[in-house]
Amino acid sequence: MPRRLAEFGLALALAAVLGWPALATVLAAVGDEPGGSSGGLIAPSDVDVSAGVRRPLGLALETTRLVLATEAIALPLGLPLAFLLFRTDAFGRRALIALLAVAAFVPLPLHATAWLGALGNAGRAQALGSFPMLVGWPGAAFVHAVAALPWIVLVAGIGLRTVEPELEEAALLDLSAWHVALRVTLRRGIGAVVAAALAVAVLTAGDMTVTDLLQVRTYAEEAYIQYNLGNGPGAAGAVALPPLIVLGVLIFGCVHTLCAADPARLPTPSGRARVGKLGKWRAPVGLFLLAVVGNSVAFPVYGLVWRAGRVGGVAASGRAPHWSWEGFEGTIRSAVGEAGGPLLQSVALAAVGASAATALAWGLAWLSRRPGPWRWVAAGAVALALATPGPVAGMALVFAYRRLPAIYDSAAMNVLAAVVRTFPYAFLVLWSAVRTIAPEFLDAAAVAGLGPWRTLGKVAWPLTRLAAGAAWGVAFVLAIGELPATNLVTPPGLTPITVIIWGLLHTGVESHLAGVVLVLLGTVASAGIVVAGMLAKLAPAAD
Repeated sequence: MPRRLAEFGLALALAAVLGWPALATVLAAVGDEPGGSSGGLIAPSDVDVSAGVRRPLGLALETTRLVLATEAIALPLGLPLAFLLFRTDAFGRRALIALLAVAAFVPLPLHATAWLGALGNAGRAQALGSFPMLVGWPGAAFVHAVAALPWIVLVAGIGLRTVEPELEEAALLDLSAWHVALRVTLRRGIGAVVAAALAVAVLTAGDMTVTDLLQVRTYAEEAYIQYNLGNGPGAAGAVALPPLIVLGVLIFGCVHTLCAADPARLPTPSGRARVGKLGKWRAPVGLFLLAVVGNSVAFPVYGLVWRAGRVGGVAASGRAPHWSWEGFEGTIRSAVGEAGGPLLQSVALAAVGASAATALAWGLAWLSRRPGPWRWVAAGAVALALATPGPVAGMALVFAYRRLPAIYDSAAMNVLAAVVRTFPYAFLVLWSAVRTIAPEFLDAAAVAGLGPWRTLGKVAWPLTRLAAGAAWGVAFVLAIGELPATNLVTPPGLTPITVIIWGLLHTGVESHLAGVVLVLLGTVASAGIVVAGMLAKLAPAAD
C-alpha cells in the first residue's frame, strides 16, 4: 500500500508539471482559441502566404545551421580540452576543471550580456573599440559554443575517464599512446562524446536568449515571437513541434539506454583511469590550457568590468569615456541596491523549485532503478523536459493554469517553471547514485523487518544523501538564471533578476546593466563553487 501511494503521488506530480501542461497546449492549439491571428506554421501571415512552405523550411534550416555551427566551434575545442584535462597530468588541470565546473552554471543571459557587451552589437561601444564582431547567426553560434564549452569538457571528460584501463594497457603493447587514445579511449568513450554533442544541440535549439538579441530566427525564437504577438497557441505550438519531436526522440533513446544499463557492470575493479604523463610538456600544456580556458571565462568578465567602470565622455565634443575605480565601485554599489530585492526573490523561488525538482527526481530515480514501466516513464519525462524549448515550456504552463487564479497569479508559476527546467538535470545526477545501491543492503533491510518507508529512511536516503545535495545545488543554480520560461510565467508583483536583466539587455549593455549582471554573476559563481565541490565528491578518481 505505501508503495502504491508513493507511485500515485509521483504520477500526480509528473502530471501537474509535465503531462497536463503538454495536454493543455495541444487542446488550446486544436481548439483554435482567440487571441490573434493563427500565424506560425498553421496559417502564415499575408507576407508569408506566397512563400508556401519556405517559411517552415527556413526556420528548420536556420535552426540546423545554428546548431551545426555551434557544434563545429565547441566540439573541436572541447574534446581535446576534455582529454588533456581528464586524461593527462597537465599542470594546473584540477584548478581548471573546477573553473569549468563553476562556469557551467553561468546562465545563458549572463553569457549573452558579457560577450555581446564586449564584442557584439548590444552596446554602443565594444571593449576593443572596433566594429561589432558578434553579429547574426555566426555571433549567436559563438556565444552558444562558449556557453556550452564547460558542459562538453565535463561530460566528455568524465566519460573518457571511465574507459577500462585494462583495454588501454593491452593496446599499448602494440600501439603508441596517441593511437591508443584515438582507437581505444575515444571509441570506448563515444557515448559520452555523443551525449556532449546532444547537450549542445539541446541547449542551442531550445533557447531564444541570444537569437532574440541578434535577430536570428530559429524555431525557439519564432515560438517566442508568435506567443508574444498574440498569434494563438496553434502558431507557437506548431512552430515548436518539429524540434521537440526530433530532440525528444534522440534524448529518449539516450536516457532509456542509460536507464537500462546494468549497475553491476563496472568498468574496472579499481575504477581509476590511466593518466598520461606529459613529461617536459606538462608545464607548457598547462599554460596553454590556462590561456584557453582562462580567457574563455575571464574575457567576458573583463568586458563587464570595463563596461561597469566607464565614466565621463561627451559625445558632442568627441571625448571618449574612461575607466575608473570610483566609477566601477559606484556602479556596483548602485546595482546591489537595485538588484538586492529581485535577487532575494530569485534565490527564494529557486530554492523552493530546486527542492521540488530534487524530490521529484529522487522519487523517479528510485522507482525506475529496476526494469519496468517506470523506466519508460523516466526516459519519457526527461526527454520531454529537455527537448521542450524554454519559451514553449513557459507557454505550456500558462495554458495549463491560466484558469486557476490561485496558481496562475502567484509565485507557484515560477516554481513550476523552475521544476520543469531543472528536474531532468537533477535526475541525471541522482540516477547513477540511486541505481548503484547494492541489492544486498536492501535485502538485509527486508530481513531485519524494515518496511518500505523505513528502508528509504535508514538505507536508501543515507547512501544517496550527498548525491541529493549535489542535485539540489545543480537545480538551484540553474533555476536562479532561468529566463525563457520565467519571462512568460512571472505574475505581476514579482521581479526575478533574470527578467530585469532581459529588459535591460534590449536597451544596450551599458554600465548599469553590467553592474547588475556582475552582482548576479557573483551570486551564481559562489553557489557554483559549492555545487562543483559536491559534484567532485561524486566523480570517480582520476589518479
